[in-house]
Formats: sequence, structure tokens, C-alpha cells
Amino acid sequence: MALHDQCIPEAFLCDLEPADKEDAIRQLVDALVGADVFTTRKGNAIAKEVIERERQASTGIGSGVAIPHARTKAVDRVILTFGRVAGGFDFAATDGRKVSVICLLLTPAAAADDHLAAMKSIVAIVRDNYQCKRLIGCKTPESFIGLLKELDGVKS
Repeated sequence: MALHDQCIPEAFLCDLEPADKEDAIRQLVDALVGADVFTTRKGNAIAKEVIERERQASTGIGSGVAIPHARTKAVDRVILTFGRVAGGFDFAATDGRKVSVICLLLTPAAAADDHLAAMKSIVAIVRDNYQCKRLIGCKTPESFIGLLKELDGVKS
């Protein structure tokens, strides 16, 4: 799965200042609403679903990255957006480190294979120390998209 094709760069929040992880999720979902990806009503339902999923187990996967996610009937395609928190914040990550990059992933409820493929691709970036540092170093939507295109094998 080409991650860059799933991104909504208009909803990237590169100066995110969340009060906590639920606030970070809400801000990213609100950014998707602001980018006209879905309505406020759907956004509220999606935020609730992602937060419910997050309460089951933290999606702070370590190395400064979190992947809050949900499979939901509220979307009809894979949607990915990013938030960047300068200096990081507590997301209850598995390694105890602060999270600097939040990758919000939404997939259709019936698209389990797409969900797993997207998660696998994001986790592969995080598990590669060099690429993870590059991801955390992204400060603009263009730099996130550029990195993802490069990793997806797209030539400029």
C-alpha cells in the first residue's frame, strides 16, 4: 500500500500542542473535518471510536511515534494524517518515551486487509531507526509527503 496516496496533507498538524492523547486525536480528526474529508457529525463519531480503541491499549508504539487508529463505517477509504508535537508529549508509549509524531489512521470497517497493510507500512518505518529519525524530523506536510513518496518508491 502506498501510504502517500492515503494522506490528507491539508489536515496535517505540524505544530500540534495537545493537552493529552485524547485531545491530540480530537485535533487531528477536527483537521480532517476542516479539510472537508467528512462532516462534523461523522468526525465526532470517528473521534469517539479512535479514543475508545486507544483506551483498550495505547497505540504509542515507541521510538517517538503513535498510531491511533480505527476501522469505522464512517469512512469509505483509507485516510492517513499526521500530527507533530515539538518536544513530544506523554502518549503512554510502550517504551515510555514521549511521542513526537502521531499518525492517525482510519480505514473502512470492512477493509481489514487495507488496515493491516497500512499499519505494517507505518510500523516498518518506525522500526528502521534511520527512517524513523527522518519521520520525526519532518516539520511540514511537504516533508512528510516527500518522505512517504520516497519510501513508497515514487520518483520525483
